Amino acid sequence: MANSPTGTFPETPVRLKDGGHVILTLSAVAVAALNTPGDAKYDVFAEVGGRNIPAITLVRNALGQDPWNTNAAEMALRELGFSILVRRRFDNATGEPVRLTREQISDSSV
Repeated sequence: MANSPTGTFPETPVRLKDGGHVILTLSAVAVAALNTPGDAKYDVFAEVGGRNIPAITLVRNALGQDPWNTNAAEMALRELGFSILVRRRFDNATGEPVRLTREQISDSSV
């Protein structure tokens, strides 16, 4: 957690879709968590107050702007001390974990 001995609130920078940066605070995340619904269509969640909330939606609501991507949101929440949960997808036919190609990963966004 980005805590300092001076008693300031934990905060961390987050890269935005427009290329800029903004500061995300623990208090902004706490307030956003009160009004951010859970959504099963996402694969990366932050555990906040016993609820699993989609990381990108939580950060978007806390900032009022879109983070660069899910990874930027996840890393910021992790820096603030939140537990991150990632859903793993499996192929129904083979039972093997789904592995995306580099092209599929770079072309995807939420």
